[in-house]
Amino acid sequence: MNYTNKWNRIILVDDDVVTNHVHKKLISHLGFDGEVISLPDGSQAMNYISSNIEKPQPRKRGEKQLVLLDLHMPKTNGWNFLQQFMKFDKRTKNKFKIVMISSSIHPDDIDPITKIPEIQEYIIKPISVDHMKKLIYG
Repeated sequence: MNYTNKWNRIILVDDDVVTNHVHKKLISHLGFDGEVISLPDGSQAMNYISSNIEKPQPRKRGEKQLVLLDLHMPKTNGWNFLQQFMKFDKRTKNKFKIVMISSSIHPDDIDPITKIPEIQEYIIKPISVDHMKKLIYG
């Protein structure tokens, strides 16, 4: 495929190893040539993001990162991650697109998400090939 990456990095935050593996394979299959990071919970994701903000690597101007964030995880879940993420300044938050993913179709999970501006979208697992392509390339 001959698409232009919309993102420099995709961060997969999910405690399910199989889901992360499937998403990585799908992302690779779609021709994404940026970095893909898999992290098992929100705490490790926040540590990763915070460390990159505090000690930034040489980057291209305007670098953007897509975060596919699982809602339900046993250690630090998606909600806890978001509480910390929302404390970042606007400039930092604008470097990320947060997409919440979950197998939950329960309105108690979905409705509050629509009220959080930091969450761009809620996707019910599994993510289809077409939807992943739309996320990556726009």
